Amino acid sequence: MLELKNIEKSYRAGVNKQVVLKGINVKFRRNEFTSILGTSGSGKTTLLNIIGGLDKYDSGDLIIDGISTKNYKDSDWDSYRNYRVGFIFQSYNLIMHQSVLQNVEIALTLSGISKSERKKIATEALEKVGLKEHINKKPNQLSGGQMQRVAIARALVNNPEIILADEPTGALDSETSIQIMDLLKEISSDRLVIMVTHNPELAKKYSTRIIELKDGLIISDNNPFNGNEEKKKEKNIKKTSMSLLSALSLSFNNLKTKKGRTILTAIAGSIGIIGIALIMSLSNGVNRYAKNLEKDSLSDFPISIKKVDYDLFGSISVLIEEGKKNSECANGDICSTDDLVIETVVSADKGLVQKNNVQAFMKYVESKEEFKKYLDSIILNYNFDLQVYTKDYLKVNPSNLVQNGTNAIFNELSIKKDSYKVLKGKMPESNNEVVLVIGNNNTINDSILYSLNIKDRNLLIDDLNKIRKDNKYRVDSSIYSYDDFIDREYKLILNTDYYKEENSSFVDYSDNKEYMNNIIDNGETLKIVGVVKDENASSSYIGFLHDLKNEIIEKISKTSIYKKQIENKKVNVLTNEEFDDITNSYEMIAEKLGIYEIDNPSELNIYPKDYDSKQKITKLIDKYNEEKKANNEDDLVINYSDLMKSLVSGISKVVNIISYVLIGFVAISLIVSSIMIGIITYISVLERTKEIGILRSIGASKKDIKRVFRAETIIEGFAAGTLGILIALLLSLPINLIVNMVGKIDKIAKLPLGSAIILIILSILLNVIAGSRPSSLAAKKNPVEALRTE
Repeated sequence: MLELKNIEKSYRAGVNKQVVLKGINVKFRRNEFTSILGTSGSGKTTLLNIIGGLDKYDSGDLIIDGISTKNYKDSDWDSYRNYRVGFIFQSYNLIMHQSVLQNVEIALTLSGISKSERKKIATEALEKVGLKEHINKKPNQLSGGQMQRVAIARALVNNPEIILADEPTGALDSETSIQIMDLLKEISSDRLVIMVTHNPELAKKYSTRIIELKDGLIISDNNPFNGNEEKKKEKNIKKTSMSLLSALSLSFNNLKTKKGRTILTAIAGSIGIIGIALIMSLSNGVNRYAKNLEKDSLSDFPISIKKVDYDLFGSISVLIEEGKKNSECANGDICSTDDLVIETVVSADKGLVQKNNVQAFMKYVESKEEFKKYLDSIILNYNFDLQVYTKDYLKVNPSNLVQNGTNAIFNELSIKKDSYKVLKGKMPESNNEVVLVIGNNNTINDSILYSLNIKDRNLLIDDLNKIRKDNKYRVDSSIYSYDDFIDREYKLILNTDYYKEENSSFVDYSDNKEYMNNIIDNGETLKIVGVVKDENASSSYIGFLHDLKNEIIEKISKTSIYKKQIENKKVNVLTNEEFDDITNSYEMIAEKLGIYEIDNPSELNIYPKDYDSKQKITKLIDKYNEEKKANNEDDLVINYSDLMKSLVSGISKVVNIISYVLIGFVAISLIVSSIMIGIITYISVLERTKEIGILRSIGASKKDIKRVFRAETIIEGFAAGTLGILIALLLSLPINLIVNMVGKIDKIAKLPLGSAIILIILSILLNVIAGSRPSSLAAKKNPVEALRTE
């Protein structure tokens, strides 16, 4: 069954070579109790290790069941140690952080036996050696004899053909030694027991065969065997493999014995995870808030399609000087803020002009039922430049005060009236009624105060001169009540009122004071009937009803200058010159005269029913554009804008960029903690060197050893990641509370479940990577040397 042919073995220590075995030739019976005697250094233990596959011979051959082991791979030796050999050591070599039952089960885990079956077999093995009542104890709770019995049970649990005992009674008292020897004698009745001992009395009393070694040679054998009378015995040998669960169990039990270090390691490893988790929580919260803001602002920021649009990105040159805001304002009062725009210069390249065929798109929308399902309303806008004057014939919003158009003063009210809170008076009920709309900061712009002539315009020049001279702002502490605005009246005239027909041509009379005063006196009266607040507005304005536009369009359409210009759109009605579409275009003169065609708006504002409908509408517009491009109708392609979506997208990009930068800095702590994990894993390898030897002696492969230490890093990574997430969630509570108290924003820090899982996985991966090198070093350890470690 087992034969050694001319086995030689030597060790090198530097340049010196020590020959331990010098040509061993011996055969063993299947059932016998062989004792190997010899002095220290004779080669007894080396011979036993070679028979057990723990050590490799230099030359010769070890033949098992007639098969040479010269071509054995590492996996073959692992299977041999697990299935065919059982080791019993002088120092017991038990894994101290495992229970008695687990120490015996460990050999079965490599055999692929189920958990319930493992427990049954291991319990039976312990019962045979008289330790059934001690199965749940740790080895350090047992006596020396009991620990050796555990080692014997472990050696027997896989029913091996060979039991190798290295000085099994060397650390025991006489009485216990006899008990162990009786047990070994019983075991040898149906298998081969090879025992190395210094005690010739025990050998003679219990052994059926005694072999004596001296200086690496067999000098005597009292019962030699030629191997002829035994037949070959077949045994099914499988590859050994330790499952990840078994490896996790081993490592978890080891970590439990070092609770303090494990907890500190988890805390250190969690620092980076905490930082990243908080950053991701805030980033997610801000983006979620921005998204909700977009959903809540559908009525204020619709999908907008302009007849003529300008892409001014990168082509704007603006000089703006803003005043300081007076934040101290009593409840129920309106404070002024100096935000005078001194100069604004806007330049756009010709190529940046984008034109949309709004008429064609309107017909398309009307013909598609899909659009109607998602629409709340469609508002048609025109390039209105309201011509409004005070009772003193002063133009509201004169060009020398604010140069970015009258929309800075007058804006159309939202179709959803519930977005306004009435502070005083009422909302407009007719076209001649307007309201003062103030923003969320409860302030009103100086430009409105001067335009409405609430502030003396003579002070405006002094203000501008002072700003230019001192290069600093005047802080205005004026406080106004709601009554200062309500019931104020203004006059609205038409753009065409500035021109008077003379001899079939139209003359500009805007500089004729008497003519203008008469026009203004006969203009439509606009009355401020209320003061309302718009929480979504950042600045104040005068709000009017949408129907006022239709009224103005209808009145202008009845004028002679309108009719003449509409009849011939190729010639400028004011100069009688043809339009050149560069400095002199129909669109420019139409805007100047206030010529608006009902079916040809300058802007189309689409208000969806809800946020989901908005997404569907944008997809329908995109589909419309794809169809036009496919049909080579590029002139019908629509360029649309979604201000709130663009704003939210911009916010998200900024937040994400900041988050990435912060995560980059925090990631340094992750790298540091990973290095620390690598060092701790290496320390664990040093501490568990003997355990490595024990595992290798029962058939664990190098891959299994790697798996054991990889499992340890997985546990540490999971602990660090989970702890980091829990601490981040706890820290989010006071952050959310503070932000809610200060900014009235609910749950600004909220970590998504997916992100939490990803961070835990990241923590595990980093720890596994950090522990890969120490794990490899553990796998490469020589099992014989590992077993010698104390």
